[in-house]
Order: sequence, then C-alpha cells, then structure tokens
Amino acid sequence: MRCADILPVVNSAWRVPIILLVTGGLSICSVFFSLFDSSGRLQHACARWWAEFILLVSRVKVEVEGLENLDGNRGYVFAANHLSMFDHWAFLAHLPCQFRFAAKASLFRIPFLGWHLRRSGNIPIEKGSPRRTIQSFQRVSEKIQQGVSFVIYPEGMRTYDGEMVEFRRGAFLLARFSEAPIVPVTIIGAHRRLPRGGVVIRPGKMKMIVHSPVSFSDYREMELGQLARTVQEKVLSSYQQV
Repeated sequence: MRCADILPVVNSAWRVPIILLVTGGLSICSVFFSLFDSSGRLQHACARWWAEFILLVSRVKVEVEGLENLDGNRGYVFAANHLSMFDHWAFLAHLPCQFRFAAKASLFRIPFLGWHLRRSGNIPIEKGSPRRTIQSFQRVSEKIQQGVSFVIYPEGMRTYDGEMVEFRRGAFLLARFSEAPIVPVTIIGAHRRLPRGGVVIRPGKMKMIVHSPVSFSDYREMELGQLARTVQEKVLSSYQQV
C-alpha cells in the first residue's frame, strides 16, 4: 500500500473515535432538550454544533455560494444531490435557517434514533402507505407555513462514484402538497471526503451552491416528471466532478 493511501487511514484512526464520542454526548443533550422543547429548535442547535465539530475535526472546508437567495423568515423545500454523509453536515453547519429532514420511515423505526428524529421535528415518509404519506405531508406543510424548511434528496440514496442519478418525481410531491418554494442545491466533492460505504475521512474541500428558489406559481402547472427534470437540470448546471 502506498504512503498516500495509508495516511488517510491513519488520520481517520483518531478522528472517528472522537467523532463518535461527541456524537453520543450531543445526542444525549439533544434528547434531554426535547423533553422541554417540542419545536425542535434546541435540538437543531445541537445538530448544528455537531456538524460544525465534525467539519472542524475532519478538516473539511465547505465553500458556500448563494445564501443571499434565501429569505430567513420563510420555509422552503431544499432539493439536493446526495454524495456523502458530509452533505448532511454541510447543510446543518451552513444553512442559516431552521430546517428539518424528510427521511425514509425505516430510519424512524431504529431504537433510540427513531425517537430522537421524531422529537427533533424530522418527518418520516411512508412510501407504502398513502394515508400515512398524506399525514406526513400535512405535518410538513404546517411547519413550512411556520417558516421551517425541509431538506430532501430526490435521488433517494447516496451515489458511489459522484455520478448523479435521475431525480425521483415522487420526491417533489411533498413540495407540491405544501405549495412551498423549491430551492435546488448543488453539492460538489463530498464523496471525496467520505464515500458511500467508506469509513476513511479525507480532509479537503467541498462546495455547496444554493440556487434561486423556484416559486410554487412557477411550477404549479408542471407535471411531476417535468418538475423533477427542471430541478435536476438546475443542480447539474453547476455540478462538476472533482
């Protein structure tokens, strides 16, 4: 094995235990806060500290563009390509607004994690149950009207090689139901920092580009497939393999 291959492994050997320790501590704090704060704001603060710490100890710098396109007093649906766990941490550390994740329901069935996700205000999406899906959409819509945003990954999963796969049309049902502005977000280079299935963190740079919102009036008449393609084209317009 070359020295260039060994060095990241050695670096991760001390970073990962520290990250796990801090993750456990902040998770306990977040769950404790949830007993007193049903809004999720204190839990979001814990998540922000967590993400900032991980980026710092991992020596990963996130270059952010386009935050001036956002109005901090309103709710959005952020739609981003998905490369790595570092996508989550970039959002948490750098989006200057209250937001939650709309995630697959299976995550909410994991002991402790699922309870914590719910207490933090994140929303499970039940793909196989129309009734529960509508209930989730209603909860999202209420929060967006209160100025809380949501992050979705329309690809459905992280990619292995950085190549973007087709955005799923169903991911945009949530935005349409909520009549919320959609903000395309391009993430670049996160898979170089920590690839899907990997445990070795590689210090370096990644980039997050926040595009101008697509208002509900602009996509109201679009078929879902067309909407998915429109948002993906915007994400692709500034995407590059690095």
